[in-house]
Amino acid sequence: MRSAASLIVTAPLAALAGRTAARGDTACNYGVLMVRRVGGGSFGGALVFPGGVQEEQDKGPGGPHVACAIRETYEETGLLLLTAAPPALRARTDASFRVSSTSFRDFNSTIGATALRTHALARWTTPRAQQKRFDTRFLMLNIGDSDKFALSQLGQEHVQASELVELDWIAPDQALRDNRTTLALLPPQAYMLHELSQFRRWQDLARRAELLDRTVADRPMEPVLSRRSDGRIVALFPGDRAYPDMQENERPGDADLFCREPHAPGLHRMEMDPAPAGGFLATNLIRTVTYGQPRL
Repeated sequence: MRSAASLIVTAPLAALAGRTAARGDTACNYGVLMVRRVGGGSFGGALVFPGGVQEEQDKGPGGPHVACAIRETYEETGLLLLTAAPPALRARTDASFRVSSTSFRDFNSTIGATALRTHALARWTTPRAQQKRFDTRFLMLNIGDSDKFALSQLGQEHVQASELVELDWIAPDQALRDNRTTLALLPPQAYMLHELSQFRRWQDLARRAELLDRTVADRPMEPVLSRRSDGRIVALFPGDRAYPDMQENERPGDADLFCREPHAPGLHRMEMDPAPAGGFLATNLIRTVTYGQPRL
C-alpha cells in the first residue's frame, strides 16, 4: 500500500469572481478546488481533490503528508500555497521555476518558503478488493482574506496536461446537487463534500478546522463496497452495524444493505449509483455514529 496525500483547498467566492464556482445557486460563500484526471485509471471520470503519491523529497516542518499535498497541488494546478512569494520566485519571470526541482526541505530552508496552514481531516485506505491500494491523508487548507499571495494566484491556475483534463472551483452544495445526475464522485470526495456542505461560510469552516482532533483524523477509513439487489452500491464504513469483520472475511447480506430507517442508530454508510464513466452518482451519506473521521 502506497502512502499518498490529498489537499482540500477552499477559497472565498468573492475571490473567485468570474470563476466556475460562481455558476448556479449556492448557499455557500466559498468554492472547493477539484480536478479530473486523464484516462480511466483508478479515478475513472470522477472529480477528485488535488494530490498524489508521497515521494522521498516530501519533507518539511509540517511532515511528509503536508509537503506531498502542497507539492502535488502545485504540480497539478500551478497554485503555490505559501504564506508569501519566495524571493526565488519573485525574481523569475518565466515558467521554468518548479517546486519539484528540489526537496521541500531545501525549498523551505534556501528560499524561505512557508506553506499555508493545513488541517488533518481524514485518512482513507483503498478497499482490499482493489489491486492498487493507497493510504491517503486528506488535509484541508482554507485560503482566507489575509492570504494575499495565494489570493493573487486565483485565476492563474491551470491543469498539468500529463495528469489532468479539467480543473474546477465548485461550492460543496453545488457539487452534491450536480452529483445527483451528472457529476461523478468517489466515496472519499463525496463523504467530505457532504461534511463541508454543512458550512455556509468559509469563516465558520476555518474556525471548525482549528478544533479538529488530529488523533481521530488519523484513524483509517476502509470502505467495503457491496451491490444491493436493487442495483444501488452501498459503501459501509467502520462503525456501521453491518460493517464486516475483515479478519473473518465476512460479507454483509442483502438485507443488511437496505436502510429503511436512516435515523436508526449504528449507521455509517453511503448509498450511490455507479456512473457510466467511473465514480458514483446520487451519493447519500447516512451517519448516526461518531466512529471514524472527526465530524466537521
